[in-house]
Amino acid sequence: MKQQYTLTDYINIMREHIRPIAVCTAAAAVVALLMSFILPKTYEAEVTFKLDLSESKPLFYSPIYSQKQIDPVESQLEIIQSRTLAQTVVKELGLNFVVKDSYRTYFDSVFVADDCPPGTYYVRFHNSEFTIVGSRGEVIGTGTVGEHYDSGALRFRINEKRADNMKLTIMTLNKRARELQKQVRVDQIRNSQLVRLKARSRNPQVAAAIANTLANEYINYSLRTVREVARGSKEFIESQILIFGEELNHAEEDLRQYKEKAGIFLLNASAHEIISSLAQFETERERAIVALHESESAIENLEAELSRDAASYGAYKQMASFPTLSSSPIIVSLKDKLQTLELQKQEMAQTDVGSNDVPRIEAQIQKTEEELQKATRQIVLAGPSIDDPVFRSIITQIIDQETRAISLQSRIAALNQIIGRQNARLKQLPEAEVELAQLERQKMANENIYTMLLGKLEESKIAEAMQISEARIIDVANVPERPTHPRPVLNAVLGVLLGLMIGVGGVILKERLDTSVKTAKELEELTGSSVLASIPLMKGKERALIATVEEPHSEIAEAYRILRTNIAFATTARPIQTLLVTSTIPQEGKTTTCINLAITLSQQGHKVIVVDCDFRRPMLHNYFAQYVTDNRHGLSDVLIGRLKLESAIVRNSVHNLSFITSGTIPSNPAELLGSEKMVQMIEKLKASFEFVIIDAPPTLGVADARVLGRICDAVLVVVKAQMTNREAVIDVKNEIERSGEKVIGFVLNGIDITSSYYRRRYHYYRSA
Repeated sequence: MKQQYTLTDYINIMREHIRPIAVCTAAAAVVALLMSFILPKTYEAEVTFKLDLSESKPLFYSPIYSQKQIDPVESQLEIIQSRTLAQTVVKELGLNFVVKDSYRTYFDSVFVADDCPPGTYYVRFHNSEFTIVGSRGEVIGTGTVGEHYDSGALRFRINEKRADNMKLTIMTLNKRARELQKQVRVDQIRNSQLVRLKARSRNPQVAAAIANTLANEYINYSLRTVREVARGSKEFIESQILIFGEELNHAEEDLRQYKEKAGIFLLNASAHEIISSLAQFETERERAIVALHESESAIENLEAELSRDAASYGAYKQMASFPTLSSSPIIVSLKDKLQTLELQKQEMAQTDVGSNDVPRIEAQIQKTEEELQKATRQIVLAGPSIDDPVFRSIITQIIDQETRAISLQSRIAALNQIIGRQNARLKQLPEAEVELAQLERQKMANENIYTMLLGKLEESKIAEAMQISEARIIDVANVPERPTHPRPVLNAVLGVLLGLMIGVGGVILKERLDTSVKTAKELEELTGSSVLASIPLMKGKERALIATVEEPHSEIAEAYRILRTNIAFATTARPIQTLLVTSTIPQEGKTTTCINLAITLSQQGHKVIVVDCDFRRPMLHNYFAQYVTDNRHGLSDVLIGRLKLESAIVRNSVHNLSFITSGTIPSNPAELLGSEKMVQMIEKLKASFEFVIIDAPPTLGVADARVLGRICDAVLVVVKAQMTNREAVIDVKNEIERSGEKVIGFVLNGIDITSSYYRRRYHYYRSA
């Protein structure tokens, strides 16, 4: 039967084990404090950004591409924590040049080239000179304190000699960058565009340098990306202006010469309408071509940025060719649809017919472009993934520009069809007007394109000048004055909590694993029988015996008097004369209980005899050693006829109390105890004494107690607190009841009266 614990039970358990819990808690707190002073100190520097995402748009911004379901702030945070920027910071600060923290400040101007062999090196000083030695003892180079050492792959300066030997380690760029990523944490300040970047290091100066350098590198990265794209666009437009400027000059000169030669200076209205339309469409086509080149230039710049990391670039090329965009049926279908819609839009714009449908066509174009962007993204990203957030961002931009390029190609194709139709109409004019119309058209188209390019050039110059980094530093990182880790006070508090948890948990675990009976309440709930007395724990059997005689006001004496009274109340309906006292296992105090119960009964004037029937481990003769010289004359001798009953009965100084020891230990205890002579002897004793108390062997393991139970009026079971197993108690009760005997109750022996369960009820006796 599993014991159910209440909150009060747990509180009492904690009170009883307060000392080990306190020791465990104190030990954990001390260990935590010691660790706080032993562990290396860590410093944390903090820089604050403002991400102004609304002020800086890409040069090729389109509302379509702004509808992606991507958190822009989250993307920027990922870029800040990327391996690419971490590698840049490592190079800038020479962080893959690792020395003991206390020596770091004596090195400056550190530079580690990409081809510098990683490994461990040693600096050995000879006065103001030093030698750099490899891990195998080979000499790498020599230098002088205060001067730059430069081997090409490694460069630094030692400002001061601090030891005869210094150890330094060169780490690979990727490994040190990965470590740096773990040293940096970036968090968005809630409900704002502010970002807090924290960098940790064992050196406070290095912590501040990492935070500030990473912030500046992020700004430089953002600025470099947008300005490279803007610069490429401007350079292309400038080259186109030169080309179309010359073509415009040639067209104007050709037109002037033709007019003078042919004598024709004006075109009719129909011809003028055709060349105006042609010039308009050719200008629109050139605008689309310029935009297409901008996208292609952006893709080239982004791929160049991506190619800085060979692994990521290789993964991208694999992605971009699986399958190729040009051969995808979905892309081809959407491209054709875009071309058809662009053609319809331009035709409607050319005439007033269906002009009201232009907004509807534009909406369809926008929807198709969105589908094209989605399809492109799904196709490209079906390949291998890339973990670095910087390169993920670059690939996302490449996908957007490729989608835009496909859309522009469809527009150019549609404009080419319209221009072809207009050229066919132009050829239908009278022969004299055809050449003039062609020259007018070339001049007008080149003029429009040239004007458009001049406008685009100004836009690109303004765009290049206005391209600023999205991030702005609000607060730079200062050199931290105090370490952030370890924190002695916090660690002590955590140590206390941990120690408390371990202590309390250990106590609870011990209690849960402890299957012994501890309290009278628990014993009653377990057996369903009454606990007639709870006997306090006393040291020594003699003290327990003397207490009932010489210390009548002690707790133990009173406990046995309570037992005597409760037995009387429990047997009012059927008074008992023979009482068998047993236990579950040895050493539970049944013999002590027999003697003290007998003494309390004799003190009331009753004639009482105690019979030691425990042939397995007899103990009664030890209590009355002054009256019994040896144990060779007792019960067993009476039962085998070697001794008369009257000769076996021993009297002592306690009035009305007699006893019979076990005698010589027989080889067949159960047979003797179950014999007819035993029954006859008990009957004779009943005739001479008011109470016959039988000290029986433990019930479990031997049949003696069950044999004796048949000739006794009642059975009393002694249980030792915090020793007797609960299952054993249930087994004893079941064994006795199966024998047809009645258990009148239990005695809980050896209780701790200092425990919270018994403290209050025994306070009266302890304070008396």
